[in-house]
Amino acid sequence: MRLVPRKPKPPTCEDCYFRKNLLCALELNEACTTFRPNRPEGLIPPRQPVLLMRAPRWASRPA
Repeated sequence: MRLVPRKPKPPTCEDCYFRKNLLCALELNEACTTFRPNRPEGLIPPRQPVLLMRAPRWASRPA
């Protein structure tokens, strides 16, 4: 028997940290752009992309 992975259900307002803690003032039927999952450890900031430093443009010019 092969198990097929299920698609995760889309987030709803009822799953949101702000809604659960009475911090939401929006009346929507779906999760908004500020949705954060309600977790036991509290509010967790979203992951940020890694900042990659490049060499300055002038450093690659021939002298």
